[in-house]
Amino acid sequence: MKKWLSIIGVIGLTATSTTTLISCEKPNNNENGRRNNKPELPDNQQQPPKDSNWKLIENNNRESEFSKPNNKWYFYIRITDIQIIDKYICEKVYFDSNFIKNHYTYWQHLKYGINFPVYRWDSVGEPQLPTINKNTGEIIDWK
Repeated sequence: MKKWLSIIGVIGLTATSTTTLISCEKPNNNENGRRNNKPELPDNQQQPPKDSNWKLIENNNRESEFSKPNNKWYFYIRITDIQIIDKYICEKVYFDSNFIKNHYTYWQHLKYGINFPVYRWDSVGEPQLPTINKNTGEIIDWK
């Protein structure tokens, strides 16, 4: 009897999951006009003004930039986890050996993350954070 109940249960679950899978509407990704099916990431990276001490770290240079601590200041703009008031936030980090020990997850996001802009401070002292539009992530004052 237990064997029959198990078989009936498996058949029921298979039918339910197949029905759910078939009923999901998924647009054809090949009809989006692109050569590949990779999603397009929003590009909200802005170039700092020419006289600014902030330098944009290009996505393809991040791994080498964060391969070892360099005792420099960085800031990045990311989408908040909870979008109650502000959609975007700007965060500043000092990249030294203590940062890697204490904030390992953030370091990996800075090193490998490509969906948010990262900027390096190329001057002495701790910088002020630029002012951003918290709804769009656009930098409105580089300071």
